[in-house]
Amino acid sequence: MHGIKRQQYSREILKQKRIQDQQKIKTYKDLTHSALDTRDKGIFTTDALQLTSKILELNPEFNTIWNYRRDIILTVTNDVKPDFWENELQFTMEKLKRFPKVYWIWNHRIWVLDNYPNATDKIWLRELFVVDKLLSMDARNYHGWHYRRLIVKKLESINGKLMDKEELKYVTTIINKNISNYSAWHQRVQLITNIFNKHELNKKEMKDMVLSEISYITNAIYTDADDQSVWFYTNWFIANDIVRLVLTNDEYIKMLKDIKDNVILINNDDVEFSGKENNWCLKILIVIEKTLKEAGYELDKDEHTEEYLKKLIDNDPQRRNRYIYLSTKQ
Repeated sequence: MHGIKRQQYSREILKQKRIQDQQKIKTYKDLTHSALDTRDKGIFTTDALQLTSKILELNPEFNTIWNYRRDIILTVTNDVKPDFWENELQFTMEKLKRFPKVYWIWNHRIWVLDNYPNATDKIWLRELFVVDKLLSMDARNYHGWHYRRLIVKKLESINGKLMDKEELKYVTTIINKNISNYSAWHQRVQLITNIFNKHELNKKEMKDMVLSEISYITNAIYTDADDQSVWFYTNWFIANDIVRLVLTNDEYIKMLKDIKDNVILINNDDVEFSGKENNWCLKILIVIEKTLKEAGYELDKDEHTEEYLKKLIDNDPQRRNRYIYLSTKQ
């Protein structure tokens, strides 16, 4: 009997839920129809603004309504209260806490800041702390990182001071907390590229940074040899023109050989521990050998690319055809 009652109770709950869902759908459709009709009639009032608030509360991905909201704000901006812009920032913050990966919310927030009357650098600096907190909730959120770049760019424009080096320290802290954070590694690529392209360092400082980065990469691959983020970054770094320009060719070759030796040690450890080759190690070893040859280094008996490809063909069947293709190019 207990089982029967439970089934009946569940059916009743499901029935009530369907009724509630149907009501929500009807409410949403009615609000949407009303808002679009109001927009088409060219009505841009505070009442219309409230209407967009109700819709965005239900569906923050409705970009058309965000656009309408901005048009309304630009129309009524002279009639709003002094705290309107702060309230609008709070409105977007409430949405971001619930939907941190919806691009249109981030997009609207930056628009609010751009249009905030008499916004000082304090407003933008505060925003840097805001995005810091949001990234602490989800440090991999690509939208959050993109938004941070926009905020930093604005602060650089206001203060006339580049912030790439400070941001590199920040992103290093984030990576140290979670080495698997692909978004943070991607940000690292952007920052290091900016630092060199904008000539923020003298010749000695550039070399020191490259040498420091080599050490950082080495520590990273030893920390987690199974994390793809580390290997993607390593792949980018060893073949980047920045490194080739800073180091002499002999220094560059030595760097590649040192990284290769460390990768071989890591792979051997994996074989000893699990009986399996580390596919990421094999892939980067192929890249390193190719790069060494491009740098004019004769591998001779030290070349094992064909061997690595054969192992990958066996170990990584999903990409088997790619490895076979690469082996034909040897």
